[in-house]
Amino acid sequence: MSDRELQFPPDGSVLRKVRADVRELAGKLGAEESVCDNLALVVDELVNNAIEHGAAYRQTGADLSVRIASKGERIEIEFFDPEMPEDQITDLASALAEVSNGMPTLDSERGRGLFLLSVYLENLLAETAPQGGLRLVGSILCK
Repeated sequence: MSDRELQFPPDGSVLRKVRADVRELAGKLGAEESVCDNLALVVDELVNNAIEHGAAYRQTGADLSVRIASKGERIEIEFFDPEMPEDQITDLASALAEVSNGMPTLDSERGRGLFLLSVYLENLLAETAPQGGLRLVGSILCK
């Protein structure tokens, strides 16, 4: 298994670089170009949500991180938001279970971003990281 980790502040100004870095890392791990683009889209959604929704709980500005690992024919992605409170992680895990039933209605305030994640990633899991905060993990085929 080979893996790489990116750490960056919870600030929208880093999104362009984070997307480019994700594309590059996924490519180095053997992902096809379309998979690299899909992973960049997924990370963009995760980081945007962490910035937007995290504004209510973020106190220290601790870095967010993304770990990308090659696991055979799959690439696993882990996203960490070290400041997300446990009750919100529980809510996120429940919302992920709901989107497995299909896309939410267009007038729904929640779920479209999670549905997007579920379109591109398999085995999606949101849980409390060992060091606290959110750990969200999923995987995608390299080809």
